[in-house]
Amino acid sequence: MKPHDAVVVGGSFCGSYCARELARRGVETTVLEEHNQPGKFHKCSGLFSKTGLESLGLKHEPCVLNEIRGARFHAGRIEATVARSSTVALACDRQKLDEITASEAMTAGARFKFNSHAESVKKNGVGFKVALANGRTENSRVLVGADGCNSTVARSLEFPIIPARDFVLAWEAEFERCNAEKEFVHVILDVDEYGGFFAWAIPLDEGVRIGMATRNFKRLNAAKESLLRNPVVAAMQPSRKKREFNHLIPLACRTRTQNENCLLVGDAAGQVKATTGGGIVLGGKCAAIAAREIAESLQQGTPLAYENAWRAEVGGTLAAHALLRKAYNALPAETVPAMLAMAKTFGATTLASAFGDMDYLVKR
Repeated sequence: MKPHDAVVVGGSFCGSYCARELARRGVETTVLEEHNQPGKFHKCSGLFSKTGLESLGLKHEPCVLNEIRGARFHAGRIEATVARSSTVALACDRQKLDEITASEAMTAGARFKFNSHAESVKKNGVGFKVALANGRTENSRVLVGADGCNSTVARSLEFPIIPARDFVLAWEAEFERCNAEKEFVHVILDVDEYGGFFAWAIPLDEGVRIGMATRNFKRLNAAKESLLRNPVVAAMQPSRKKREFNHLIPLACRTRTQNENCLLVGDAAGQVKATTGGGIVLGGKCAAIAAREIAESLQQGTPLAYENAWRAEVGGTLAAHALLRKAYNALPAETVPAMLAMAKTFGATTLASAFGDMDYLVKR
């Protein structure tokens, strides 16, 4: 069987976005998706920076459910607000965004094969052989692993693991009704309840998404119940739960994301903001870099230079997010309200309102 130029394993956002960019550059691309349609099936909070989402060049407008202009941070009895006069973030239907991205990839010429779960990957001469659960195989010159933090591609080709300490387990529920103000997300900081992360409430045009994440997996249920009793959440009076999910989020990059002509993008690579767990904007940027480097390598016959390229362009801002996360996690629980009160008193929240960026914390 003639090998494809590129095979992308995983048809959620980063895989579909990489496939779109590959196809637009003239690379014959096949996407292997284990389900019968692309997407993460709503297993995501779906809050993205407006400028970041717009920078990806997608027709994302149909998936926008609400526009956000600020956030209210809570720690104990202390509240601080970061706000702008215009929209800074978009609450979206993540599944619809994934479907839009896959559709654009197909329009560009990428071929999707659904119900194609990758069970293993092996080197095959100068390329790769992907064995599928349905008994079929796919061969490619270049392989892209976009199959999440439990990546089959990464495991099969023995990429470095992401240590267990660098994961958080998230829970979120979406409610049809609530009394939440529509223009502000709420962030609840409590080191004891949400160790290593935080809790949130994201208003939609109708309803609200309430969730939390923690490094203490054993306390997930207790933390979830505590969150629903929290005065900030209780005041919203959420009702009629539509859905809920648990999801594992990596908060650190793998130390290596390229093995010759195999590379990892998105959650599979750990290209996720450690501050918020978001992987769409920066993960999408890395997926585009991957496509650029693959096309150049195939068309010019030069070695694939993805590892150095994405770290040079995106690595600095991911490292800045990781540094902020490390600093927050090191705070004793009892100091968090005092730190928030100090930020409020000395104007740090005003500074963040004027110059803050949800994605890029260092100069691009």
